[in-house]
Amino acid sequence: MTTPAREITGLVPEVFTIDEAAVILRVKKSWLERRAAARRIPFTMLGGSYHFLPDHLHRIVAEYEETPNVPAQPTSQVIPAVRRKRRSPVEVTDPRVVPLQPRPRTSRRLSQSAA
Repeated sequence: MTTPAREITGLVPEVFTIDEAAVILRVKKSWLERRAAARRIPFTMLGGSYHFLPDHLHRIVAEYEETPNVPAQPTSQVIPAVRRKRRSPVEVTDPRVVPLQPRPRTSRRLSQSAA
């Protein structure tokens, strides 16, 4: 006596090998292997090798999707530049201390040509 034939085509999931998944995703096989080994992408381990379901492939694409950073509205507000104020000279109360004086400004070209 034989068992009745069942319609099982809808129950068997579609499974892709790593080579097939690399072709579908248009990436190198080594890229998929490295990401799967590091557990960075979804996969199924069957028979000691990586396999991918269609849902896995969709999630891999969604995970690595990049969207541009576009501001919502351009800002037309002008931001004024902040300028630092010059420090006021330090008051020295000790007559023995001579305050430092800034060096006179000279051009480098003049000092190099004189040498």
